[in-house]
Amino acid sequence: MMAIDFHAHFIAPKLMEMLVAREHDPRITHGEGGSLYHMPVSTLPYSSAYYDMGERIDYLDHIGIETQVLSLPGLLGIDYLPIDQSLPMIKVSNDDLAVHTEKYKGRIVALAALPLAGVSAMVDELKRCVEEFGFLGAILPNNSFLSLDHANVLTPLFEYANQKNLHFFIHPGWRADEYPVHDMRPNDPDELLIARGALGVQHSVSLAMITLLYTDFLDQFPNMTVHMANLGGTFPMVVERMHHTVEARFPNAKMPPSRRSNLYVDTSSLGPRAIELAAEIYGIDNIVVGTDTPIFSAQTGLRAIRDTRLCADDKEQILRTNALKLLSR
Repeated sequence: MMAIDFHAHFIAPKLMEMLVAREHDPRITHGEGGSLYHMPVSTLPYSSAYYDMGERIDYLDHIGIETQVLSLPGLLGIDYLPIDQSLPMIKVSNDDLAVHTEKYKGRIVALAALPLAGVSAMVDELKRCVEEFGFLGAILPNNSFLSLDHANVLTPLFEYANQKNLHFFIHPGWRADEYPVHDMRPNDPDELLIARGALGVQHSVSLAMITLLYTDFLDQFPNMTVHMANLGGTFPMVVERMHHTVEARFPNAKMPPSRRSNLYVDTSSLGPRAIELAAEIYGIDNIVVGTDTPIFSAQTGLRAIRDTRLCADDKEQILRTNALKLLSR
């Protein structure tokens, strides 16, 4: 069965050239040990897997992914820059993705990157990408949903998305008012730094889930869909304790269910037991594939789904059926 992957990333070659020319992070450097992408608080090994679309299509054919939804993630530190820096790079990225969606129709679907420093500029760029290129929607940082006040700032963007039946992908990343992010990590061995960072990111994703699940923010936009990266972070593991904590303090409180028909999560936690738990919490209808390629191997992401103890029909829903519903809206 061919899968549909809703969480994968791409850095356009022209954007790569702009990042190589930068003197400050975010930037790309080339050295004897290989190329590095310098994010605001860390680095990533950088290779042709990020920018060579022909290589990517061959890879998707090899591992059994029919369609991949591509985006420029916020943790790369581009979209939260001041608008005079972010917008030129974002336009280059979106323009390049538009070329590939046209060339590889049905295989590559695009989500727009947006300049977070101005809501009107975000709306303008989203309109351009949807109305000129037919993009599915956009990617947004989870830190824009750490509170209802933060989410309300984006109301004009969501209003347009609701009019056009769009899809938003909420991925780890910063708001523009957090610029510049400084590296405040402890002086730990590299392995511990990575472990702490991975867990910290998932905690912030969970906080965003509370805004989307437990407030009426999404109720205003019934015609659009949203999906959160990484199974909604640590939320499935701690939701029961969270409910007990609230109800112990406020006995008359009634916590809403952890399911919304227009809110999905993807499987980029990359673990079969976590996917099983998420199916219990969110419902099997609300989970789509997320491989987080090329940061992680797509084989790892697909294997995690196939290694679950879910029945064959449930696995098919995650691998393909739920995503088809989102793509055909």
